[in-house]
Amino acid sequence: MKMPEPSPELLAQLQGLLLPKTQLTVAPAARPAATQLLSHLGGDPYFEAGEAWPVNPNTGQPLELIFQLVDEGGRLNWPFPAAVVQFYLDQYGEEGVYDDSDPAQYRFQVYPAIRPGQQALVPRPAALPAIGCYSITAQPRQSLPDDDELELISPATKALCRQLAGEKWRKVYNAAVAAVLGEAPDLGSWVGGYAQWLQGAYPTGEFLLQFDSNEAFMWGDSGLLYFCYDPADPAAVSFQLQSC
Repeated sequence: MKMPEPSPELLAQLQGLLLPKTQLTVAPAARPAATQLLSHLGGDPYFEAGEAWPVNPNTGQPLELIFQLVDEGGRLNWPFPAAVVQFYLDQYGEEGVYDDSDPAQYRFQVYPAIRPGQQALVPRPAALPAIGCYSITAQPRQSLPDDDELELISPATKALCRQLAGEKWRKVYNAAVAAVLGEAPDLGSWVGGYAQWLQGAYPTGEFLLQFDSNEAFMWGDSGLLYFCYDPADPAAVSFQLQSC
């Protein structure tokens, strides 16, 4: 059965669902002399005077900096004041086991503003293995819902796709998404917009960002970190890892 072309009605509905997102590209980079005020992983994070490197309080194991995102000119559009956002994970604890409800295993750190007078250098703990430095660059993009989450976001759009293609509605929907965005939907790292779920949609609030596996960190054969926030309290951020 040949798939029908995306109908004008479907394309119009997708135009109404578009949300901006900020695509994140992680790439190996020569380590700059100073990384505290750069978006990166594998370098020195931003700290303020009196702070220590985060650890798992139950084991004493230092947490690994998975990413630091420095907002330049408000491009990341956080739902809370944030000049620097960091995520640390107990990457070298019990392999492959992360309890999303256990705050001892991770830390989502937000600095509302950069305070040069308070900035401090905290050395990377010797217990953490050496890793290369990776830059993280940001580019604006557009986003449309994952087909797994379409029922939650726009039941009318899913119904239209079913009307067009029956049980093969996902193919029609994703072809229409590719036509609107100019590219096929894929996994990756970004802030804002919609998530692309690896193992089905399990949002725990409003989607905030997702961070993909890369050369430095791989969760399973393929894995993504997902973050959501509570609209009533945007500073309350939840985390989940999906892998295969």
